[in-house]
Amino acid sequence: MKKILWIVNILLTPISTKLTGKSSRGVWIDPLLESFKGSGKYSLSVATTANIKETVMTEEDGVRYYALPSSVPILYDENNPLNIRAWKDLIDEEKPDLIQVWGTEFTHALCALREAKGIPSVIYMQGFIGSVARHYTAGMTQKELRSAVSFRDILKRDTVLKQQEKYFSHTEKEREMFNLSGRIISENDWCGNSVKFASPGIKVYKCPLSINSVFSKQHWDIAKAEKHSVICNASGYPLKGLHMILKAVAVLKEKYPDIKLYVPGDPMACSNSFKDKLSKRGYNRFIEKLIKELDIDKNIVWLGNLPQEELAAELASKRVFVLGSSIENHSSSLKEAMMVGVPCVASAVGGIPEYVRHGENGFLYRFEEYDIMAEYIEKLFNDDELSEKISCSARGDMIKLHGEDDTYAGIDAIYRDILNG
Repeated sequence: MKKILWIVNILLTPISTKLTGKSSRGVWIDPLLESFKGSGKYSLSVATTANIKETVMTEEDGVRYYALPSSVPILYDENNPLNIRAWKDLIDEEKPDLIQVWGTEFTHALCALREAKGIPSVIYMQGFIGSVARHYTAGMTQKELRSAVSFRDILKRDTVLKQQEKYFSHTEKEREMFNLSGRIISENDWCGNSVKFASPGIKVYKCPLSINSVFSKQHWDIAKAEKHSVICNASGYPLKGLHMILKAVAVLKEKYPDIKLYVPGDPMACSNSFKDKLSKRGYNRFIEKLIKELDIDKNIVWLGNLPQEELAAELASKRVFVLGSSIENHSSSLKEAMMVGVPCVASAVGGIPEYVRHGENGFLYRFEEYDIMAEYIEKLFNDDELSEKISCSARGDMIKLHGEDDTYAGIDAIYRDILNG
């Protein structure tokens, strides 16, 4: 039985429960993990980092879960000798035959790959940081960027432009991960080609990620969809494009004063208490000001962080889904919406045109052209027959891509190719 070490970015439920007493709800990797547990082919261990002083391990259903010191992945120092030692000790203890890194977003994986001398590895691309850095400000003007600065940003030196600088800085570390591993798994050609440009000679495997089954259980019905309602992707930072979606809503409000935009994730607008003003991010401040300037505060509904089942139900009850990002790899949010069948309008960025066929299973527009986004939303508002055709086509395409849920089979084939190579 081959030993596989997964390096992930969050605490999965068994180790999260041990450390915090709380589970990690609705994690997309859970169904794949269950498939590995039942395969009988692999001995699996899963590792990440946490704000703890020494390594913690727990075991459940034959899988060993590790939390390594000394910080969460987003704050991780890959050059800290204690962190280096923790990964070396784990690798020496587990002696994996293969290491699977889930994403290049954080440097705890870089630290591990540096210590994985001679052990084959592969990286699943969740997002390509090189492109994130280039497109991070998402068409914001200089005036808007100046407006998107808060007291908290100045204090922490964490303005939108500073955040972009951090992503540019991280691209060199991402490239080092590519060079150390020499292999990636991509869901689409855009990502694979982008990585090959950054790291010539890298081997690219292709395999789609699973969609949570709760989205296939919901089925959009135009008769039940709320009139003039739009739901979008979660929008906590500029590249998710909420500012562009808000401008489109303002355009549409002139004809449809009852329009509602439903925004999942942490509310971008919050109370103006002294405490909130001190902790408010600059982009949030900008979004609040933009909503007031556009006079659309009564047209926005903040959904908060929803369990997957509730998010699927929200998608099924809305008239249109909009993906407003300035860059995306494969966008789980878009694919989930397409699986539910809610008609979609999406920015033609990154790998998105490999999923959305313009006019057939959705509509595509140039990211910065919010007026064109508004035009396609209006088209779907007013054409029931077109909406139903697009809904049926989108759901059918997602069932073809994910209906058999063969992610495990794809990953298994990749592992066998690497291990037998």
